[in-house]
Amino acid sequence: MKTYRFEMGLAVAFCAVFTAALAFWGDWAGGRMSREEVDEYLEIIDENLQWPEPMKSYMMASLREWGYADDGKEFMMLNMMRYHEELLDYPGAIKDFQGSPREANYTYELGTKDILIPQGGYPAVWGEVNLKRNVARADEAAANTDWDRVGFARYPNRRGFLRLMADPEYGEQSAYKLMGAHTNLIPMTPQWVFPDMRLATGAVLLILFFAIGWFRAERRNLAIHQGE
Repeated sequence: MKTYRFEMGLAVAFCAVFTAALAFWGDWAGGRMSREEVDEYLEIIDENLQWPEPMKSYMMASLREWGYADDGKEFMMLNMMRYHEELLDYPGAIKDFQGSPREANYTYELGTKDILIPQGGYPAVWGEVNLKRNVARADEAAANTDWDRVGFARYPNRRGFLRLMADPEYGEQSAYKLMGAHTNLIPMTPQWVFPDMRLATGAVLLILFFAIGWFRAERRNLAIHQGE
């Protein structure tokens, strides 16, 4: 047993880290939000966001309906962005920003990542569109599909998203988003989520490499002991 003391200690440490990661990214202690909790978050968000009307009222009503229907489960938020031709000017806009709409949106993304991750969220997929039209349809049903940027952000639950929006820093950063792009936000419950198969293949091969090495080392040790 003493021979494997280091390995056993390392295994315990890895299990502890893995359990902590599951608790953090999964928000085990969260559960569903009550209506009272949703209302508390929305009250803070209402004060936090300096957005123009009717955008703000529509957003608040949507968040309330969505929050009241909380199932306590993880979700993915689809972000579809179309850059403005020029910076959107409104009462809450940042007047001294001199960049382009694309740069304003990028400033928002950089500024919110440090707020997003502590809520158990992270950007799962993010990137620029490489064909700005609907590939499958060309009729009126395909109108308004000329998006510039699309992304999926993962959240442990709806509470994590409301906590993000209630953060005072988010209120400041969100101005860059509004100035830079029109954005559609569509929450969805993930049913199929696959890892990058290149990384998954590498991980499996690495595990097999160490497992086979350990097995062969044990066989050699056994043969040595039997020969003594």
